[in-house]
Amino acid sequence: MINNLAKIVLDNGGTITPLIIPSELTDGTGLCNVSVFIDDNGDILANIRHVHYTLYHAEFNQNFYCKWGCLAYLNPEDDVHLITGNYLCKLNDDTLEVESYQKVDTSKNDIPPIWDFHGLEDARVMRWDSKFYICGVRRDVKPNGEGRMELCEIDWTKDHAIELTRDRVDPPTKDTYLEKNWMPVMDMPFHFVRWSNPVEVVKVNLKDKYKEAVLKGILNKVSSTTVINKKEKFNGPLGIRGSSQVIPFGNGGDRICITHEVDFFHHPGGHKDAHYYHRFLIWDKDWNLKSISKIFKFMDAMVEFNTGLAIKNDNFIITYGFQDNAAYALKMPVNLLDKLEWEE
Repeated sequence: MINNLAKIVLDNGGTITPLIIPSELTDGTGLCNVSVFIDDNGDILANIRHVHYTLYHAEFNQNFYCKWGCLAYLNPEDDVHLITGNYLCKLNDDTLEVESYQKVDTSKNDIPPIWDFHGLEDARVMRWDSKFYICGVRRDVKPNGEGRMELCEIDWTKDHAIELTRDRVDPPTKDTYLEKNWMPVMDMPFHFVRWSNPVEVVKVNLKDKYKEAVLKGILNKVSSTTVINKKEKFNGPLGIRGSSQVIPFGNGGDRICITHEVDFFHHPGGHKDAHYYHRFLIWDKDWNLKSISKIFKFMDAMVEFNTGLAIKNDNFIITYGFQDNAAYALKMPVNLLDKLEWEE
């Protein structure tokens, strides 16, 4: 296991940058789970998730419990829902600091939420067919919290970020409760890695549009189709789930991504807790698994989550959240991959 990737990166010429938005916009609640993308003109673009709560988590030997256990959501007194908003940002080319930001205006397509999680969670960013999209999971439109990926086209200028369209994606199999963390395949428009072990790639069919009536409104929906479904499975200790986008890597058609695994458990008294781990995965052009790293922690915390990966100037830009309270961009030299531990 790689305990502290950030320290390894810093020791090998890389950098780490906190991604900050003025606190008067967030009321001191959490920024986390950043996605990053290199636009056609070279700009480094990011989506930062703003959660309208503060996550308390006792780390390390976990001596400092609160009355709800070692993990608790601390909400504003006037709203106990778990609410997400999103800020689209341009990052500085050199320092990766936030240069400009716009909150995504979703009012055109919003319907009143009817479940405890509000908003588009863990949105990844991409540009496909010259259009800018974010895609994450939404769980607030049905009373049971059913989650589906939603692909949203954004009109983003220096003055605004407005959600133009919102298409809720029906998965290829209809009997699932929660679909989340689909990884966009950046060089295959409208394709996602739905599962990574074994790999399943789905295509979102934007021409297959229809509507569904729900309790508080009408959903715009599209279908998806499985186009690649491999049988080979990596025998890891935990289920391997999506995290970053899937990006081209090298000159032979390979693709690389970062995945995550969750060790979810309960302490005595029923208090929930979890360890999050990540890995690098490399596939060849035919989606055969070539390499998989040992699991790693970014900063040796239990609760960390990655949603972004890009390459610029021989550096990976890796974006992630720490305990739902802080957002970071890690600039990691690409050749440092060779120094990491990999599974046989």
